[in-house]
Amino acid sequence: MELEEVIYKRRTIRRFKEKPISIDILKKLIDFARLAPMARNIQGLEFIIVQKAEIREELFPLVRWASSLPEDQRTPEEGRQPTAYIIVLVNKKIKNSYYDFDVGAAVENILLGAVNFGLGCCWMGSIDRKGIRKLFIIPDYYEITHVISMGYPDEESVTEPYEDSFDYWKDDRGQIYVPKRGLNEILLKIF
Repeated sequence: MELEEVIYKRRTIRRFKEKPISIDILKKLIDFARLAPMARNIQGLEFIIVQKAEIREELFPLVRWASSLPEDQRTPEEGRQPTAYIIVLVNKKIKNSYYDFDVGAAVENILLGAVNFGLGCCWMGSIDRKGIRKLFIIPDYYEITHVISMGYPDEESVTEPYEDSFDYWKDDRGQIYVPKRGLNEILLKIF
């Protein structure tokens, strides 16, 4: 897939097919994250891959889904839940400041790489960090920043022009619509 196609195709996906993701693909996504730019090249990001069904079941209630959607449409139904997760950590023994941009760059590499492999992802910051720390026995010197839920998409998400709300919504067929401001709305000046 061409880079432009990957960028335009990347959308948040919250419902997945029950098809496992190979460990080789998951490791490749972490490798893409590893190559992201890091402030001062101090590489404090580390990751946990979760793919075993019993661990996924324990992690599932520790993440929160789709706050803009009505409550009965937020959480993926049984049989449409993620088939893998990547937990994003900052090792504060290596880097204890200026890592927010590192996280953003690394996660975007994962998200774009996932699209290239035909995967959908949901980048989640509304997570139960205490519960995740306990479940995976993560030492205190790690900051748990995000969880990326992923799988082969079982829904479609498309962009639509922004009008008066940034809230995304779902139609009766289950398609998600995400308002995005147009290029001419965000490009202030050209010199």
